[in-house]
Order: sequence, then structure tokens, then C-alpha cells
Amino acid sequence: MPSGRVHDGVNTVLTLAVVPVAYAKGFDVADIVLFTLGSLFATYYLSPDLDLEGTRPVRRWGHLSFIWKPYSSVVPHRGISHYPVVGILTRLGYLFLIFALFWFSFVGLLHYLGLSPPRLDPYAVLKPRVWGPFLMGALFADTLHIAMDYVWSSLKRKGRRRRRG
Repeated sequence: MPSGRVHDGVNTVLTLAVVPVAYAKGFDVADIVLFTLGSLFATYYLSPDLDLEGTRPVRRWGHLSFIWKPYSSVVPHRGISHYPVVGILTRLGYLFLIFALFWFSFVGLLHYLGLSPPRLDPYAVLKPRVWGPFLMGALFADTLHIAMDYVWSSLKRKGRRRRRG
């Protein structure tokens, strides 16, 4: 497998290379920005390698890295996390679940203390106009990561066969 630095570098360069192409093709600037943010967030914080403890993506979460421990104990490396589409949706779903648990615990604590929780409009964040391009960017980054792993593994296997034969 390529190193984490290789994954980060290739994903970042290819993501940034898409920006002028998308702009030249007439895509909306807001969509391009959301796509880019989704791709970079998935590259640096939602990598398929979150299923391995101690990896760069896990360490990037800093003090919150503990939230990925249950994920890595349930998801074997190169299991569902390395399936295109399903992998990124699983990690986003897991992250959403963790956020919801924290949020409802926070709201519960505020109620317990007799305080009013902040009002959020959940529909404002769930609009496809926002999430569509962001998810496409995340899917782009995830697919690049998985493709690099596949190509790298294939090349290593071919190299081993040549040395044996």
C-alpha cells in the first residue's frame, strides 16, 4: 500500500487539479468549493485507513481520535472501509451517529441544568444542494485512495511473480 503521505499528496493534487477543469466546464463556484472541501475532508479526516489504530488520519483527530476506536475494532482493515461508495457512507454514517450521541447528551445535560439548548434547523444542513457536491468530493477522494491501494497491491504481486519465475 502507498504510504499515508502518498495518499494525501496524490488526493490533494488531483482534487486541486479538478477545480480549474470544473470551473472551465461551467460548474457553479459554490459546488466546486463544496466538492473540494468534501474531497479534502475525506482525504485528511475520513480516510479508509481509519480502521487502523495509530494511522495519520486517526491521529489528525487529536483529542477526539478515541471516537474511531469502536469503528476500528468492528471494521477489519481493507474490509467494508475499502469498498467504493459503501466505505465513505459507512464512515460518514458512523461520524453522524457519534455527533448525534454527543449532541443529545449535551442537550440532555442542558435540560438537566435547567438551561435552554441552542436552536438548530436540521433541515438547513441536510439540503442536497450542500451535501450533494460535498459527498461527491468525499467519494472522489475515497475512490482515489482505494484505487491507489489496488494498483499498488497489483504491482507488488506482479513484482513478486517476476522474481520467483
